[in-house]
Parts: sequence; C-alpha cells; structure tokens
Amino acid sequence: MHEDGKVEVVPQIGGMLAYYLLLGEDIKAFPKGFQMLAGDSRLRNFSGPVPDPPTSAWSLDDMSQESLGQKSLGFNCLNYNRQPEGSRYRHFLPDKSFLDQNCANGIRAEIFFPSCWNGKDATSKDHKGHVAYPNLIDGGKCPEGFETRLPSLFYETIWNTNAFNGKAGQFVFSNGDPTGTFSAVLLFSQILTCHQATDTTPISSTAGTSTFSNLP
Repeated sequence: MHEDGKVEVVPQIGGMLAYYLLLGEDIKAFPKGFQMLAGDSRLRNFSGPVPDPPTSAWSLDDMSQESLGQKSLGFNCLNYNRQPEGSRYRHFLPDKSFLDQNCANGIRAEIFFPSCWNGKDATSKDHKGHVAYPNLIDGGKCPEGFETRLPSLFYETIWNTNAFNGKAGQFVFSNGDPTGTFSAVLLFSQILTCHQATDTTPISSTAGTSTFSNLP
C-alpha cells in the first residue's frame, strides 16, 4: 500500500509452486470432491521464537493443532548473496524496513496443508474439521481420529518486494492484513485429474499486476 493509500499488486517471480509430497506411510489418495482450508485470516500475531526450536525440543503446546497451524506458514527473506533461510523460518511478514534492507530477492510465502484425515468426510462445514496436522507438520504422528494419511501439500510463491525498495508505504495482503501472520488462507479442492500425487513435481501458475484505488 502506497503512502497515498493506493494499492499496487506486488509482482510474482516464477509463479506459484505446489508440491505433492509423499511423507509418511500408507498414504491414501484424495477422495473425490475433497476440499480443505489452511491458514486463518483472523489472526494477526505470532509470539513464538524465530526460528523455531528443533522439533526434538517441541513441547505439547508446540504440537497443538493451533500452534502447528501457525507454524505451517513461512515468510522467508530471500537474498542470494547470504546464507538462505530454511523453509518456514519465520511465521509472519517482516515489516517493509526489514524487507528493504535485507531481502534483495524478495520474500517467499509458504504454506503447508494438513495431511491427516478422518478417513470419511470429503469436506466439513469450515473445510478444516475433517483434517489435522501431524505433530511435526511435515512428518510425525497423526492425532487420534485422523489416522488416515494423505499426500502433504506445500505451496510457495515468491513476491518481488524489492521492486518497491525505498518507496514509502507498507506491504499488506489482499484482506488488508499488514502482518501477513496468518492471512494466507488457501483452499485446496480436488484437482488431481492431471496431476496425481505420486511425486514432488511442482505445478506453476502466474498472475499479472494492477493498481487499485483502495483495498476491498
């Protein structure tokens, strides 16, 4: 969002990548009509340490579904002249000052979807209640009642935030969230007709840019 209130879409670099990862054992295919949501657009803060402690040191609180949902998001600062940050290194969008000074190659937004399923419902009222995260997000044990393992979905998009380096304003997501913390709500619907979940082949898409007078 520019200082005068106008909103300009940040250009993508390379489109979006969607990975279908076969993590765990006895993985089942997504059923027909399957849908699920990941992320929560209502949340605005993350109070945990950055980066996360090693998974071997996670407490029961770290492995709660609420905490796992928060840690499933990543906003990684990209600077190819520095040591790279690991996937899901931080779970909030850094402010523009930090991005301008440190992220010469933009920001990579990432999200992991739940991969544990109740084994019966293709969706639920909130598109979340029929799935859960394993206790390590991208691995580990599924909680009771969600023992059926599905392919793990990991989406990532690189945004060219450095195109706005030195320009007054702030970065916001399309729902007006300036923190990015948990606004990355994504709906996965059954689209595996052409892309079966049998490998880690990325699927890419692209988007254009435009300028808006204000946020919706």
